[in-house]
Amino acid sequence: MDDLKNKVLAELENIDEIFGELPSPTKLLFLSTLELAGVAALIHNFYNGIENIIKQILISKSISIPDGKS
Repeated sequence: MDDLKNKVLAELENIDEIFGELPSPTKLLFLSTLELAGVAALIHNFYNGIENIIKQILISKSISIPDGKS
């Protein structure tokens, strides 16, 4: 269980860093297309972090995860 806790805490730390990098909603109106693409990448990383936490919980409970091969 400590391994799961450490993995989840690491992901939460990464997610917290992502939130620190995101611009405020009012600044979004003034960003270039390239800057908006960077914001989109940060949001994608946030999503992946949440997905990784869910995967780790499922793995720790021995619940199979579809792999897309079938």
